[in-house]
Amino acid sequence: MTIKLIALWTPPDDQGGFLADYDATHVELARAVPGLTSFEASTSIDGKYLRVAQLAFADLESFGVGMASDEGAALAADSDRLTATFGNSVDVLIVEVE
Repeated sequence: MTIKLIALWTPPDDQGGFLADYDATHVELARAVPGLTSFEASTSIDGKYLRVAQLAFADLESFGVGMASDEGAALAADSDRLTATFGNSVDVLIVEVE
């Protein structure tokens, strides 16, 4: 069954700077995670979150291997960098698609 990591990014003060940095760096790091079957990033029109990203994996094992990889660690480290740089936060959900 498909497993998704859903990252929900709150809006920072510098939304343009965040989105440009996210697109230039974070997207490529996400796409490099082993076992990833799809990646989608969206910008919210309104609501609590600015950016919503969905990383899909074929199953829980693929998700675990991918996120435990060097590429998964680099993605997590970049999430920390983004929140430190822009002062926003990210909520992460791991879901099983039914």
